[in-house]
Amino acid sequence: MSPRAYRQSARAEAVQDTEQQIVEALTALLAERWFDEITLDDIAATAGTTRQTVIRRFGSKTGVLSAMAAQMDVSIQDQRWSTPAQSVADIVTLLMDDYERTGDIIVRTLSQEVRIPEFAAVLDRGRRGHREWIEDMFKAWLDKLDAQARGDRLAQLLVQTDVWVWHLLRRAQGHSAAETHRLMTQAIERLLREDKTN
Repeated sequence: MSPRAYRQSARAEAVQDTEQQIVEALTALLAERWFDEITLDDIAATAGTTRQTVIRRFGSKTGVLSAMAAQMDVSIQDQRWSTPAQSVADIVTLLMDDYERTGDIIVRTLSQEVRIPEFAAVLDRGRRGHREWIEDMFKAWLDKLDAQARGDRLAQLLVQTDVWVWHLLRRAQGHSAAETHRLMTQAIERLLREDKTN
């Protein structure tokens, strides 16, 4: 590699590192504060950079949010599809691993949806991804049903696997991760058993 190419590569890596630090700064701040309470200066200070750099890289606070959401989507998809699931318990394990990492920030973001119009696109993308994952994970069960029953069961599975269910069990009721896994698994298995008896 020529000296010039090396310098260009090093600069590109530095830019990427700075952008990653900015995204991680917003993620950390969102775990503690509401989005409309966070300023560009807050993001810059947490990232160890300047407000001008944040604007130059992302354009606005919403631009940082979009980049953060895109990274979370990739991370969630990679994690959820990382291991073949053979049972409901396996599916809930994948879901719990995801929610234990990202659940609190997702719930905080959902809580601001009405107040922050910019969240709509971010959250809609997440909902679509979750639906696709549920359809894939529960395909063996869903494909046995007629169109009406399949639609009903999918809607119910989306409710049973929603982040708010995890939040209610883990945070509001104070169950351990293991207990939450057991309770979510039992509820879903009970729901799917109805299809065998109908």
